[in-house]
Amino acid sequence: MSSLREQVRNIMAIPASASKALARSLETIQPRKHGYLVVAEPVRLSKGRFHEVTGEAADLFAIVAAARMEGPVVWAGLERDVASLAPTALQTFLDPARFIVAACVSRTEILWAAEQALRSPSAACVVAELRDGPDLRESRRLQIAAEEGGSIGLALISGRACASAAETRWRCEALSESDLAWLWTLTKNRKGRLGAWRAKWIGRRNNAQGAVHLVSAAAA
Repeated sequence: MSSLREQVRNIMAIPASASKALARSLETIQPRKHGYLVVAEPVRLSKGRFHEVTGEAADLFAIVAAARMEGPVVWAGLERDVASLAPTALQTFLDPARFIVAACVSRTEILWAAEQALRSPSAACVVAELRDGPDLRESRRLQIAAEEGGSIGLALISGRACASAAETRWRCEALSESDLAWLWTLTKNRKGRLGAWRAKWIGRRNNAQGAVHLVSAAAA
């Protein structure tokens, strides 16, 4: 699986002029056999909510989301997983000084750290890097904590996703590392439709209160 640590090497190889010239448009995607809908709506993540992200480019999805917000980004994971996370390699997206990395010794500690960070109103985005996704009880605790703090919670799942209280679940795959392009598929949505987007990095922009806008609307 292509990890964030592997992908940032390619990100840093992109000239600054090229990164500023990345396309802002989205391409529509044809419906797949499993029935996902093609939607021409912006990709948004609700604040004060907990979301799940799977796939080889889940790390970059979290980084793009964090780049759209102001304030600290708390990233919790097992020590062996977060030890090689180099915030300085992510300067294309956000100020590395915003990162707070929590090196944990167990899954229980990751979930505890994420929950405590979500309860804090000062955290903009809280990322929990997990093997298997949170179960219903664990996800309900994370959801309640996100509602209390008002921040966005993201669980990066490298293994099996479980039935959970997450508001959305995304599957994210890299289309082109050199162009910072991804395929984002919304596989679960408690408040709306499912869909899929081809997305490129479009730079940092301000967001309306209550939601984080990741990419613009696709052409119908």
